[in-house]
Amino acid sequence: MRSLLAALRYLRLRILIGLIRLIVRFATPRLQPKPDRVLRVPSRDVGRTIRAHLYSSSPVEPTEVIDYVPRHVLINCCGSGFALPSFGADDLFCREISRRTGHVVLDLEYRLGPENPFPAAIHDVEDVVRYVLSYPGKYDAAHISISGFSSGGTLALVAPMLFPAHTFRNVVAFYPSVSMANDPGERRAPVKGPDKGRAPLFWTRLFREGYFGGMDPRDPRISPLYAKKINLPRNVLIFTAEYDVSALEAEQFAKKAEEEARFSNSRIELRRMRECGHGFDKTKRNVAARIEAYNAVVELLNHSLSN
Repeated sequence: MRSLLAALRYLRLRILIGLIRLIVRFATPRLQPKPDRVLRVPSRDVGRTIRAHLYSSSPVEPTEVIDYVPRHVLINCCGSGFALPSFGADDLFCREISRRTGHVVLDLEYRLGPENPFPAAIHDVEDVVRYVLSYPGKYDAAHISISGFSSGGTLALVAPMLFPAHTFRNVVAFYPSVSMANDPGERRAPVKGPDKGRAPLFWTRLFREGYFGGMDPRDPRISPLYAKKINLPRNVLIFTAEYDVSALEAEQFAKKAEEEARFSNSRIELRRMRECGHGFDKTKRNVAARIEAYNAVVELLNHSLSN
């Protein structure tokens, strides 16, 4: 009986989330990313690979091994609500970061619910990081950074907890959701205003059910706000938006990180973007905010290379 109920619940999620995906597909412009290369990164699952878009301002493969210098890397995770296929949405960000900082940027396509629920997405992030670490002649293990947007920002904040301290040089999270323990309808934005980038509440509840189901939402790999130790990298940069209902929890996470940073050499920077909502950098309404935010990331990455 229990297995039948689980199967019916899964079927319901597949149908409803499938319909939402169709709505989004026809209501939004088609993504047309233009990476320099497409990688197939080995997964822990036998016979499976993880697709990653590679952006580079110069050749990644050594032309003369004796003169080749391993490249610094930024691993990026797109936003998805852990349900919507939006791989490639960060093409502009990835290209700009690569061009202006010299980083190789790997934009990874992690798995989504309900077909691949928690912890599938986290495993994909782990596997891509381990792939980078396994090629010290190609990638500089001392300069690995990770970034993410929305649910991808959540993954970027979780990643340092899964590896030894200082595996990552920098972590950048754009409008992450750091707590899924409470009903999303209870959240309030710092400033009341239009947040056209946020999914409807019904969608958000459905996506969460498809992502972690009956798992404990206070698991720090689901809700990093509840982590006992964040395992901070050298630099943490978090962007929130004043119209975004996930902002206050993300700012609470940043405050917790600041407390932990007192006992380390880490630097925590929080930027609340004014007159902006969730996904502000993906809209034409907030071009100035996008430029400001991307400039801040460029400045952070370039500065970390000289220290």
